[in-house]
Amino acid sequence: MKRRIIKQGHKTLTMTLPSEWVQKLNLKQGDEVDVVENQGSLIINGKQNGEHKSAVIDITGFSVPMIWRFFQSAYREGYDEIKLVYDKNQKDYEGVYAYYTSQFEYRRMGEKPPKRAALEMFQELVNRFIGIEIIDSKENYCIVREMGEVSSKEFDNSLRRIFLLLLELFEKINGLIKNNEVGDIKICKTIHQMDINVDRFIDYCCRINNRINDSTFQKNKPSMFATLFLLELLGDEFKYIGAHLAKSKKNVNEILPFAERVKEHFEMYYRLFYKFDRKTAIEFGENDFRIYNDHFKWKESSNKDGQSISRHLMQISKFIFCLMELRIEMEF
Repeated sequence: MKRRIIKQGHKTLTMTLPSEWVQKLNLKQGDEVDVVENQGSLIINGKQNGEHKSAVIDITGFSVPMIWRFFQSAYREGYDEIKLVYDKNQKDYEGVYAYYTSQFEYRRMGEKPPKRAALEMFQELVNRFIGIEIIDSKENYCIVREMGEVSSKEFDNSLRRIFLLLLELFEKINGLIKNNEVGDIKICKTIHQMDINVDRFIDYCCRINNRINDSTFQKNKPSMFATLFLLELLGDEFKYIGAHLAKSKKNVNEILPFAERVKEHFEMYYRLFYKFDRKTAIEFGENDFRIYNDHFKWKESSNKDGQSISRHLMQISKFIFCLMELRIEMEF
């Protein structure tokens, strides 16, 4: 639709708002709207957080991964209320908190995953996400609702927390490698729990990014979603390293210099994310080549456990490089 610009006073230009849009949002004289400048466009958001969004998810016949993906998608999309409907005749479910790990890694190490009643499974699922709670439950459904308001400040704090948690994972993994701590299922569980915390904040940032439409978020929204997605994949690699350490019977501490170099690479990206400068960006690129060359040495190693761990460290470095590309894009 087109609107004609009207001169009002000596320096002010105005235009009318579409009447159907105004009526739909029930806007009145004196109400505030958010105006976002996006390059050559202006985006007008009226009562952006006033609309109550609800969703119904019928999980009948779903596997645990499908339950997880549907609920996670509704949460990330920013729904205020999610109703989970299930088959009341199904007596128990697999646990959702560590489904793949318990089904594969833990089982191979001799641990049998426990079953859960439906409501217990849902509570376990909901506990994994920030800012929501089960507020009602009946024989074949439960209702999950948001318990607070999201804000751009919460996004900034949560994003910073993601970086700090990933740095903790680097410290933990490198400490295990340095001290040659291997052959214990507790390693796998500890690393997985740390990664779950990373994922909680990533999902929360995705939720806020979908809910907030002010000028703070508009310009870099696509790049930020991609950044969060890659940070999640990067965190997953630590789980795989933890599984290798938990099953290993050999010394792995000789791979420590390579692990430390990859950690340094992430720290460099972290600094550039919050304070971008050309000199450090050039150093980052040089470090990427050094990591690539170091990895080739490990491809020929006779230490199979070290070789496997090096592959995941190399994958982490690739994710870091992709993250850096997105950060450079934010400069333009």
